[in-house]
Amino acid sequence: MGTGYTRNDTADNIANGNVIDAADLDGEFNAIESAFDSSSGHTHDGTSTEGAPITLLGPSQDIVASATVLRPKTNNTVDLGEGTTPFKFKNLHLSGTAAIATNATVGGTLGVTGATTLSDTLAVTGNQTNTGNLTVNGNTVLGNAASDTVTVTADVASNLIPSADDTYDLGASGSEWKDAYIDGTAYIDTLDATAITFNSTSISASGAEINHLSGVTSAIQTQLDAKALTASPTFTGTVTAPTVNITSALQFSGTPVTSTAAELNILDGVTSVFGDLNILDGAAAAGVTSTEFQYLNGVTSAIQTQIDSKIGASYTGDVDITGELIVDSYNETFATITSSSGTATINCEAGNVFSLTLSENVTTFTWSNPPSSGTAYGFALKVIQDSSASGFTISWPASVDWPNGAAPTLSGAASAVDQFVFYTHDGGTTWYGFIGGQDLK
Repeated sequence: MGTGYTRNDTADNIANGNVIDAADLDGEFNAIESAFDSSSGHTHDGTSTEGAPITLLGPSQDIVASATVLRPKTNNTVDLGEGTTPFKFKNLHLSGTAAIATNATVGGTLGVTGATTLSDTLAVTGNQTNTGNLTVNGNTVLGNAASDTVTVTADVASNLIPSADDTYDLGASGSEWKDAYIDGTAYIDTLDATAITFNSTSISASGAEINHLSGVTSAIQTQLDAKALTASPTFTGTVTAPTVNITSALQFSGTPVTSTAAELNILDGVTSVFGDLNILDGAAAAGVTSTEFQYLNGVTSAIQTQIDSKIGASYTGDVDITGELIVDSYNETFATITSSSGTATINCEAGNVFSLTLSENVTTFTWSNPPSSGTAYGFALKVIQDSSASGFTISWPASVDWPNGAAPTLSGAASAVDQFVFYTHDGGTTWYGFIGGQDLK
């Protein structure tokens, strides 16, 4: 700014008793105006004629300025700008530290080159970008909802340690991490893995099978090899052993025994001489031969018990009796058959008395598995009409020979019962059919 105010009346014309011309006053006023001109006026820089520096501002000297500090006169009284009006300062440029005692609210971009110390909360409405290092002391919360995400592009240069043991999960069901790369040791109390791979080799053993490793004290194969017998062990004298497990064929004097362990156990409980068993040590005796001994192969329980149980036993196959069969009574199997899509079948090996409740017209009636020619076989058939008196019919097989060559007409009343009898002795080439009774109640 200007050089300040300098007295223009150097001749001291403006004084008591002197004649004061208009030019004297005009020149003095011009000097005063020049001193306070907006572009060249008074500087208040403390030099001669410039006035003392201005260190107090405001109606009550509320702002104090010095060579190093610009501060309010009293604490927590004066604002820098106004938050309730549109009149705000523009940019804030600080080369040193910004110390904010209470909340710091930033609506735009906060650019900090050096350190920033906040004694209270820093609320940032927009995005925040830190170019330098960010050090956060105290608890740190990232996000307030599951929809928020945290992206870590940098490498982690410290341990990740939870604040409490056995409390927090790494991932969750449906939100699982992908691959885990670990050079060191993984300490896992319980491993629940769908598949395990060692050196690119998948382990197919189940959890129960892996648990069988519990208690193993040395190399398993070494232990197994130590337990193995030689290829052809030879025992002399008396051999006492707690248990001998034989995985290959058992041999007596070089002769393989094909009987199973269960079959050999059937000998348990034998209390008398089992024929002449000297064959077991190779003696050519006249007792049980090796061929006879091999007949034990296939036996599944005590032989005498099986023989005794044959009396009164049930048989599923055929029984051929050369002599006469004399019984007090006998039972026949009663079997129910049905039709489907107009087709019905009687299996002659399934019974001797059959029942068929009609639900449709039977257009194809098949009688299968009759005995071979020379053996007589007969069966009874009970035919029942439906409850709606539909009058369903049956197309009998062409091999049936009815009296007078005329097939009977079925009773058509609701739930009517007709009884028929058939037999053959030539393997089913001809069936002789008879009416046992019709419209039975």
